[in-house]
Amino acid sequence: MSTNFSYHYIDFNLLRIFALTLFKFFNMKLFRFVAFMAVAAVMAVATSCSGVKDKGLNAAVEEINKQLANETMPGIEKMSLSVDDNYVIYHYIVDEDYADIKQMESVADQQKQTIMQSVIAEPSNQSFVKLVKLTDRGMKFEYKGNKTNEGYEIVVENNEL
Repeated sequence: MSTNFSYHYIDFNLLRIFALTLFKFFNMKLFRFVAFMAVAAVMAVATSCSGVKDKGLNAAVEEINKQLANETMPGIEKMSLSVDDNYVIYHYIVDEDYADIKQMESVADQQKQTIMQSVIAEPSNQSFVKLVKLTDRGMKFEYKGNKTNEGYEIVVENNEL
């Protein structure tokens, strides 16, 4: 019985390390690319009406999606961003041959802390975060399994940015 417990404990820790690594790898690379685009968009919309701010955000998200089309990441089958009335949404399709979506969901609170510390607080990401904040939106990170279609989300409200 204790052997099975150790096995599950190792799986849980490996999954946690995997999820944290995915966040750091993806977000550092992605946001550095977008930083230049976002700075220009922020400057363009800083004194403009909300419709123009939305256009700037949509343009930044479109550019990110162009880059994501060629990106590969272990454990993630597909990545994309979208914008709705309340959030910029990061969509991740998780390859369930590499990760169990239910186990990932069990560490969602820890993932949110990692997002807050290593993504949102990262100085190179501040231009994009400010653009999101200027449009009165938060950020939502949606994870969905490629086989089970089960998923979960992590929400960062505008006042948390």
